[in-house]
Amino acid sequence: MLLKEIQSYSDFELLANKAKEGFIAGLHKSPFRGFSVEFAEHRPYNAGESVKNIDWKLLARTDKKYIKQFDEETNLKAHIWLDTSGSMRFPEKMESKLKFGTLTSAVIGGLLQQQKDSFSLGLFNENGFYQRSACKSTRGHFQQQLATLSPLWLGNDATQKINTSAVNQTMEEAILNIGRRQLVVILSDFLWGPAEAEAEASFWKFMALLRFQKCEVLLLQIQHEQQELHLDFVSGNRPIKFMDLETNESIKLQPDEIQWAYKKMESDRNKQFNEKCIQLGIDSFLADVSKPIEQALTAFFVKRSKLH
Repeated sequence: MLLKEIQSYSDFELLANKAKEGFIAGLHKSPFRGFSVEFAEHRPYNAGESVKNIDWKLLARTDKKYIKQFDEETNLKAHIWLDTSGSMRFPEKMESKLKFGTLTSAVIGGLLQQQKDSFSLGLFNENGFYQRSACKSTRGHFQQQLATLSPLWLGNDATQKINTSAVNQTMEEAILNIGRRQLVVILSDFLWGPAEAEAEASFWKFMALLRFQKCEVLLLQIQHEQQELHLDFVSGNRPIKFMDLETNESIKLQPDEIQWAYKKMESDRNKQFNEKCIQLGIDSFLADVSKPIEQALTAFFVKRSKLH
């Protein structure tokens, strides 16, 4: 499902459910079938284990041995944290990173709810969290989170300005409140400017705190690969006006004059980002908004399947 083909949809709840069902249908044809939602309460049988919990009906149907698992074995608590800061609204007149993250967050929530996993949704910006839900697994809870995400999808900026006027919780407070051995999925572009070195250092300190609490972490790094990583703009010989979406500062530049240096800078930045993730034992995935959202959903699904 490509964002550019669906970004004009106004019924966000219908779209999110359609995307979820489409992804699930795709799993049944994929190498991940053994971990698909059909087997949400099963895991593969390992040689030497007791056979008393083998699902014999499933064996007859699939010719594969699976062990029945009980709720305490399969269910987990997960937290979906979506960055709504200014840089996530790029590119403004195309498929934005925020729209990509909003829909991906919704589908991840739907997948968790269908697996009977409890999940919470948190919205944050450069100041901290301004909205966080309880952690529940009900269908009604999922629908409430769709209602929370819908204004972001529709670009209801007036609503967002009202919501972000007061910060309810810092990221450190949020982490200390979620407890140990839980799953945290963060959707962001993870962009920090030269003047935000302290904020970047704090972020990695918070990630270290999550790992200290034995939490599993997946960072979905959302970017527009063509424009943000390669500075590839079609402009002819005209300079392009670049604007900082968080400070509103602007400058006119000829992209091809700075392209090589820019690509080197972005390559170094992403290398450092990946090295930090490896150092902390965190999984990350670079999601390109111009590619199907299934790429990011698969990264999440692989992460979730490892936690059975």
